[in-house]
Amino acid sequence: MPFLLNEDKALKQKFQGLMVHDATSGMGRKVTVRYRNPEYELADSTFPLVLISHTRISRDEERESRGIVNVHYAPEGYEPWADMSDPTQSPYMAQVPIPLNIDYQLDVYARKELHIIELTGALMGFDLLPARFGYLPVGEDGTIRRLDLLGGPDYTESKDEQGKRLFCASWALRVSSEIFAYEIRALTPAQRVLVDFLDKQAWEEGSVRPFDATHEVTKTALSITTAALPGATAGLPYHQVLGFAGGHGEAHWSLPEGSRLPAGLALSHGGALFGTPQAPTPVGAPAQFLVAVRDSDYSPQVATAALTLTVSPAPPGS
Repeated sequence: MPFLLNEDKALKQKFQGLMVHDATSGMGRKVTVRYRNPEYELADSTFPLVLISHTRISRDEERESRGIVNVHYAPEGYEPWADMSDPTQSPYMAQVPIPLNIDYQLDVYARKELHIIELTGALMGFDLLPARFGYLPVGEDGTIRRLDLLGGPDYTESKDEQGKRLFCASWALRVSSEIFAYEIRALTPAQRVLVDFLDKQAWEEGSVRPFDATHEVTKTALSITTAALPGATAGLPYHQVLGFAGGHGEAHWSLPEGSRLPAGLALSHGGALFGTPQAPTPVGAPAQFLVAVRDSDYSPQVATAALTLTVSPAPPGS
């Protein structure tokens, strides 16, 4: 379940790399980040120190919902799928999770007040503890959570067990989370379906007689059949329909992220490469790009292919 352990790890990671500076620190002094529990003796600490504590877990009624949902990330303890950048490919289903808020207290300790002031300025930056729109990236499940600043910084001054002064700044934080009340259901796409065909005449006469009790329907792999493209000419219209085989249902074509067609050309959802190229490609260096096709099955398949296209210069006088 994506709860508490993942958030704790992500929160500790968020505050790594903090530094303080003074006349004796040279390039700077690294700030230690730890949790208060398990049992922790402040007198044994090295300073400056960021100390994180759990304070409360509560339900977030504003995010309540009901029903079955597709879980768009790999819950803790479950394997990620092939393309984690596409949450719609998640094989996991579950009852709508119970939304929770995890509250933390962040205490920053330092021997020098100058260090507390420096750390306050650093922590209140946009990437750490902004007054609004805070966020917490949780690398374990690929989600971005809300990180709300509930209060702080509040300043105190005390002494440790050795009688040395300690300056402290404290913040109250809240991280959005959720917990599943029921078991995650992992969906396995069907690879073949066994169908019983009945004799129509026998059925109409009231007799159930199998026509072919072992007929098998097999799911065929999706692939792109276009291996090469005819050349194009700069300034002249171009149209070529890409081909595919296998899969199920209607196909949907697209360009993977980062793939670029020659200027002036476009790819339709139906697989048509069309338009008017604006400029020729360099001699011996055709344009290279990726295309992708997805079928419309319940558990869709995706196929990709690398294609090249040579764009010749416009004819003289055109």
